[in-house]
Amino acid sequence: MPLYEYRCDACAIRFEELVRSQTERVRCPKCGTDAVKRQMSTFAMHGSRSGSDAPPPTTSSRGSGCGGCSGGSCSSCHG
Repeated sequence: MPLYEYRCDACAIRFEELVRSQTERVRCPKCGTDAVKRQMSTFAMHGSRSGSDAPPPTTSSRGSGCGGCSGGSCSSCHG
């Protein structure tokens, strides 16, 4: 079941709801009205077409560790 974000037109709260089908009526958990609008999720608005906006992992600038640590003490540095 997809999780959708909604905003209530009557009391203006935002909430999330698991929705079984497109025809299921969603009601505000605070005031009970079904006058709610599905919102664009923050995940969908911040995504990118290439996948991740995070920079690729790099090696330590000191040269003593791997990309996962800086001191050479993690298990991936000793492999």
